[in-house]
Amino acid sequence: MEFNLFIIPLTMIITQLLKGYVPAKYVPFLAVLIGLLAGLGYGLYYGGDMFYHSFEGALYGASASGIYDVGASKIKGGN
Repeated sequence: MEFNLFIIPLTMIITQLLKGYVPAKYVPFLAVLIGLLAGLGYGLYYGGDMFYHSFEGALYGASASGIYDVGASKIKGGN
């Protein structure tokens, strides 16, 4: 079981807090960046594969901001 799933709620909380200070068009980018940094921190702390955890963190950040769902629906041909 992966214990780095805490990145999703952490990213959601931080991006919600930043929405008052950052223009809305930058919030998804910040969510991916926060997820990437959290994944990198997880990999550093637990000594895992840095690329793997960074990629997972970026993916979790995209999921937290909704980018992943939009991209997946566009690939499937949905609106």
